[in-house]
Amino acid sequence: MRKNSGLSQGLSIALRLGIEMAVATALGALMGYSIDYFFGTRPWFLAAGVFFGGAAGVLNVYRAAQQMTFEDDDGNDNNKGDPSR
Repeated sequence: MRKNSGLSQGLSIALRLGIEMAVATALGALMGYSIDYFFGTRPWFLAAGVFFGGAAGVLNVYRAAQQMTFEDDDGNDNNKGDPSR
């Protein structure tokens, strides 16, 4: 497999996005569990932490995908006809 092949590039992007999603969800769950442990309110903050961590992960993945799309478009079109650039 070549060093910069499309397959390896696609796999690295998918791995990056998956890790970002998993880490955000895990951090939200850990923070929620910690708050539950401290206040003794199981499982409410854990559920909220998973929810908000997942939402943060989706937002991170969306932003990263937009960044990749912008970089791809920037290299191909040179922003011709776009008055905002």
